[in-house]
Amino acid sequence: MGNNCAWPDHRCYDGALIKELAPPEIILLLALGVLVVSGILSFSDALTGFTNQGMLTVGLLCIVAGSVQRSGLVETFINGILSKGETQRQSLLRILIPSSILSGFLNNTPIVATFSPLVRQWCERHNVSPSKFLLPLSYATITGGTMTLIGTSTNLVVHGMLVERGYDGFSFFQLSIIGVPITIGLIIFIVLLGPVLLPDRTPPSYLLKDDRKRFMMEFTVENTEAYHLKTIRSSGLWTEKSIEIKDIYRKQKRQLHWDEKFILQEGDRLWVKGTLDALAAMERKEGIEHYSSGQYGINKLRDGENRLLEVVVTHYSSLLFQTIGSVSFADRFDAEVAGVHRHQDVQESSLNDISVKPGDTLLMLAGPQFEEKTLHHNEFTVLTKKENPFFHLPSWKAVLPVVLMSAMVVLSALQIVPIFYASLAVTGLLLLLRVMTVKEAVDYIPIPILLVIAAAFGVGEAMLQTGAAAFGAGQLINWVQPFGIIGIFIVIYIVTNLFTEMITNNAAAIIMLPISIEAAGLLDIDILPLAVIVAIAASASFITPIGYQTNLFVYHQAGYRFTDFMRLGIPVSFFVMLITVTITWIVWV
Repeated sequence: MGNNCAWPDHRCYDGALIKELAPPEIILLLALGVLVVSGILSFSDALTGFTNQGMLTVGLLCIVAGSVQRSGLVETFINGILSKGETQRQSLLRILIPSSILSGFLNNTPIVATFSPLVRQWCERHNVSPSKFLLPLSYATITGGTMTLIGTSTNLVVHGMLVERGYDGFSFFQLSIIGVPITIGLIIFIVLLGPVLLPDRTPPSYLLKDDRKRFMMEFTVENTEAYHLKTIRSSGLWTEKSIEIKDIYRKQKRQLHWDEKFILQEGDRLWVKGTLDALAAMERKEGIEHYSSGQYGINKLRDGENRLLEVVVTHYSSLLFQTIGSVSFADRFDAEVAGVHRHQDVQESSLNDISVKPGDTLLMLAGPQFEEKTLHHNEFTVLTKKENPFFHLPSWKAVLPVVLMSAMVVLSALQIVPIFYASLAVTGLLLLLRVMTVKEAVDYIPIPILLVIAAAFGVGEAMLQTGAAAFGAGQLINWVQPFGIIGIFIVIYIVTNLFTEMITNNAAAIIMLPISIEAAGLLDIDILPLAVIVAIAASASFITPIGYQTNLFVYHQAGYRFTDFMRLGIPVSFFVMLITVTITWIVWV
């Protein structure tokens, strides 16, 4: 083909993606529009991607994964296993194994987003740079996503394109033949060499600076096995750096002498200082309850009867210098004070004993008449209508998404129900049973990613129709023909992987799969091994921070430099390619 070939826009579109002239979804939609206007692609073919089951399945699975993530069970599980790690390599192993397994069934970006604060907290407690952990975390979720059909959108996109063209596509665990070995190999490689290859980096100053408000709140120890004969240390409260126990009361008496070996008993009242999120996490622990009069308790906050507000006491408030216990907040304001933040340390050892001062920030559990009762008064200024960090789903609503997702995986793995219909049914049940609202479900749908996938389907179709894919396949075969099928595998892997590092994983897969389909036809071989290589290579982004969203997420979180990705990513990429090509050759040739 010369400069006047029917595919002049392909190079322009690749260059625009590489140079990041606009978001990928905008570039791909514009490229699709140009193809339609120029007559290269019909309007109906351009819309093929927007109705493709692979693309729709990605959206549905994000809703299902979001419901599991929202339950808080994953975060609780990871926090528990990470806190048990004593050495750097032991803790690294403890975080990489579950994160990679979970990535086979959940969206890996929210997994990294959820785990990274927990990892940073552990690193802070043990004086370890988070740069030793966060990039390995990203890599583990990338390879973990290759273990199942639903582990990454790339697998679903390649599967959808194959089915669209009359091929069988992938079964649920077919990619595990490669995904499991590369994940195990990567974890071993990183645990052994990661601490040596990764430098100590300092996160950006805005991550180190912790200027969040810290509230004083009261909690009680309930009658539960969770704290039976446990010390403050063994209960996990002593090592939790984001909270600080200031005082302990037992039977209305302040305990003057206590330390990490102090054994907690039912009815003990804890006077605690911490950020709102940390206090909410503490309240969710089994056996710990927020100390409240009951009328405005956390349970009513969860049920939506009350709201969480932050208010600042004004300099002319009638509450000034009165103790919180002496003011009838329920009668006067239809509210209860749950916590207090003051720029200087609060000296009192009980919430009720705190004398209100101007500028104090009160954490209020407010009833429905709060605005009406405070409308004509200047007692305080409402800062924010806080999102409720104390909210968590009822136990059955927290467990149900996990149960439904497990059923979806089993039915799909046994090929009883196609993954699209299984994910559609689970999403419908989540909405029908009000585990989540329609608005919450929509919030979990990654619109930009779906637009990239849908538009790239049309671009891939144009490559097939115009002969660009056939031309690319022919050139590819001419270059590597002396090296045989193994040479084809290696070159397709490298080219796909280079596209992934420069543009996006899904776009790379959709560009390379049509070329692979044509190459399989010219070589008279099955398309499956080439499709497997494209799917794995398109996900295996390790060398640059821009190739995969999890890499980009940790890039700034740990203060990495671009070269840090190359230092660890180049040997990892070579290692993953070697395993992928070798297993593909053994199993499918």
